[in-house]
Amino acid sequence: DASIESIMSSLGENVSGVITEGGACSQISLGVWVGSQCSIEPTRGYWIILESNAVLSVFDAVPTDSGITYNLYSGANLISFPSDGSIGVSEGLPDDIEGFVVGLITEGGACSQIEPGTWVGSHCYFHGTHGYWIFLDEAVSLSFINGCDEPECASLSRNSQNLSTIPDGYDYRQSTTQAFYFIESIENIEIGDWILSFNGDEVIGARQWQGTIIDVPAMGDDGSDYTKGYIDTGEVPSFKILRGDELINLEGDIPTWENNQLYIVSSLTEAIPLPESF
Repeated sequence: DASIESIMSSLGENVSGVITEGGACSQISLGVWVGSQCSIEPTRGYWIILESNAVLSVFDAVPTDSGITYNLYSGANLISFPSDGSIGVSEGLPDDIEGFVVGLITEGGACSQIEPGTWVGSHCYFHGTHGYWIFLDEAVSLSFINGCDEPECASLSRNSQNLSTIPDGYDYRQSTTQAFYFIESIENIEIGDWILSFNGDEVIGARQWQGTIIDVPAMGDDGSDYTKGYIDTGEVPSFKILRGDELINLEGDIPTWENNQLYIVSSLTEAIPLPESF
């Protein structure tokens, strides 16, 4: 039974809705779901909107064929990954398809192909249970190369940064609208410093600098209470270095924010502080 009512039943009233590409389904009362996409399809990715943390258990399910075909079009496609394990992006994409993939976005992480076969970002692998926005510059039919189901492959998932590691006082909430700024270089930054993105005084993303180009998330206001004050389309985020207890303002040529976008920022420099009084 692939209905959302059946698959989400173990979550009870904790789940308020499910969103996929171009459709959604909402639980208006316990067990009563309405919307245009109230069944789960094996090739689609989904946002699941919860009131509190939970574990989703699905019973009496048949595993998806790992060789299933995804018929994708040029632009953004929200898809699943049909394997229990993990595999690097370059290894998981067939050679004749990889060149058409611009980048991908998942919950809180992204990866971009900056030149043929060279991928950068915090989430450069496909992992079972994750959904992915995959960006193409040409329509393709895709079947993933089989992922790795061995226990050691679980270590790949540790490459993505957990929000719990962000210094106290600078955490933020995951939004269903997000963009990523790939920053190539930052003046005077040190390994271990944190790069924070802000909308005004609101923290909307964070990444720890490891010495190479990295994707800094910027969460958008998706209309929920917990993303109020986050960035909107057409606004420009600001970036700061967090070093110990010190915040250092950065400046540079920063593109305006739009949902589901990957931006390259060549460099950021320390902003010259202005006097507060004179």
